[in-house]
Amino acid sequence: MTYEEYKQGLITELGRHIDEEHQRLIVIAEGTDNEEIALELMQPPVCSQSLSIHSLYRQWKEGELTAQVSSICDYFEKKRAIETIEQLENVTIWAANFEKAAEKLEGNDIAYLPVGDMAVYFQFFDEVYDEDEQWPLDYKRPVQNEHLKQWGLTVQELFDKVKYFDINERLQTVLDESRAVLTHTLGELGGTFPDTKDYYGVYSENGIAIMFYPEGLSEISRRLDDDLYVMPLSNDKILVCPKSGHNLETLQDVVKKSCEMDKRAEAFPVQVSNMVFQFDAGSLAIQPAAQIEKKTRHKAR
Repeated sequence: MTYEEYKQGLITELGRHIDEEHQRLIVIAEGTDNEEIALELMQPPVCSQSLSIHSLYRQWKEGELTAQVSSICDYFEKKRAIETIEQLENVTIWAANFEKAAEKLEGNDIAYLPVGDMAVYFQFFDEVYDEDEQWPLDYKRPVQNEHLKQWGLTVQELFDKVKYFDINERLQTVLDESRAVLTHTLGELGGTFPDTKDYYGVYSENGIAIMFYPEGLSEISRRLDDDLYVMPLSNDKILVCPKSGHNLETLQDVVKKSCEMDKRAEAFPVQVSNMVFQFDAGSLAIQPAAQIEKKTRHKAR
């Protein structure tokens, strides 16, 4: 069963367990590799915790959908007021492949910003600590254009504001600086790069979109005393190295090969970007590295 077939089957089966007159299922970040499903109640307007559909698909076994849906319904029992979730301070940054996701994002009135070959969009992410629970309860909601109108912000202004929010307060992030970081992030392609100690792997709850928060990259930049090349790999990890001593064409070639290998192996979800990005430690800006190099060559003429 393909992912899309599973998703439709899941929604159909869940639909048999809800009161459609007062409840509805919603797919958050539809069209991206971060799709999650949640239950929304109309009166009063509350929303359940959401679950990653990709994770559910990986856990699913043939013939066990009914049992899986039963446990999902139990998970949906905890709910939170939508008004409480949808606060500006709860906005987080996410990223998807532009070609794959832009049409769906627009169709769902989701605010997004094109950056290179990615669509950068936003989600409310409200993390609640409950003394009866071992782990915090996470509530997610899509940030739509109507929210921007309420706040009087453009999508660029929202991005410029949110990227300076404290990531440690909400997004769990892991920094891999081990000697095996290239193997962890690139597998067999790791041998393509020089054997140095200046690579960092970064993993976060919001996937590769962690690259758009200057705080994390600034810390790596300070350690390496250099601007950075940033390589988004798969949907949930980025590889970072100093600009000095690394050839952009080589890095770009490896990123493309990684994407091609994923496609041949039918890896799922697919790699979000084919580009290498450059982080400027001074301006804290991140842009496609090829664009910066092109502008530099043009100025030099």
